[in-house]
Amino acid sequence: MKKSIYTLFVVFLLSLLAAAADPAKPRAQQDRTPDGEAAYKTNCTRCHNTPPSLTARQTRVVVSHMRVRANLTGTDANAILRYLAENARSK
Repeated sequence: MKKSIYTLFVVFLLSLLAAAADPAKPRAQQDRTPDGEAAYKTNCTRCHNTPPSLTARQTRVVVSHMRVRANLTGTDANAILRYLAENARSK
């Protein structure tokens, strides 16, 4: 009986170690910062043709509204904000 419990415990620990060492973990993908242009093309071009030429302030407001409306993740919204801010006109 003791031997079977010990074996089960060892198998459990090995499976935990194997899961922790798996390179295809979803968390690793979430930790990556998405490319702003790619995030814009994926999420925004469904309704918008080209990135608007807005001020940085206007861009922040638009992205915050569109995050709710387009159901963007925080990571995607930040990447899109950076992308649009880089292309914003100065005012």
